[in-house]
Amino acid sequence: MRSTVFAAALAVFALSLPANADTVADWRWLNGTTWIVPTTGLPAYVYVPSSNVLTPVQDQTVYQITGYRNGYFWGRTSTKLGSGSITCKSLVGSVTPEGKIYLTFTNYPFTEGTESTVGIGNMTRKLGQWTMANQMSTGTSSVQIGHWAYMVQSYPGTTSWASLPGANMSVPSFMQPCLDAAPTTTP
Repeated sequence: MRSTVFAAALAVFALSLPANADTVADWRWLNGTTWIVPTTGLPAYVYVPSSNVLTPVQDQTVYQITGYRNGYFWGRTSTKLGSGSITCKSLVGSVTPEGKIYLTFTNYPFTEGTESTVGIGNMTRKLGQWTMANQMSTGTSSVQIGHWAYMVQSYPGTTSWASLPGANMSVPSFMQPCLDAAPTTTP
């Protein structure tokens, strides 16, 4: 009885942990996936130091991973902050065997002197599917943005593909301005 209770507790504990080298050795399946911010993850915050004001805003970010090699991945990103217009970024990231993620988003088209946005996260199983539990912070000395979300995959035929939360447009329409943002690779 005691060993059954221990095994059940261990199984529950293991289900709540991020991915690890023992359970996930290869993240190649990320290639070709599209990730969105679900409704529950839309809230972000904009901070303006000069007025010392923190303002909530919706942040819909979508990225499509267009390549993967040896724990590194890349692709294109579209972001809509509040009622602003869609901005495009190139995505370069890495994922460790344990599922730790490091993301770099660079403005596209690139302009000298602009800062990249850095994000960190973990691949995490939530409700039986992989999510990217990501956090990011970006900005200048005059305005900063902070955001975290359990990003989820979106596919053709799903509700989110047809109408993105916080954007009220389809994923293909949302990504259209940013199709050229994905980096090209050398052999």
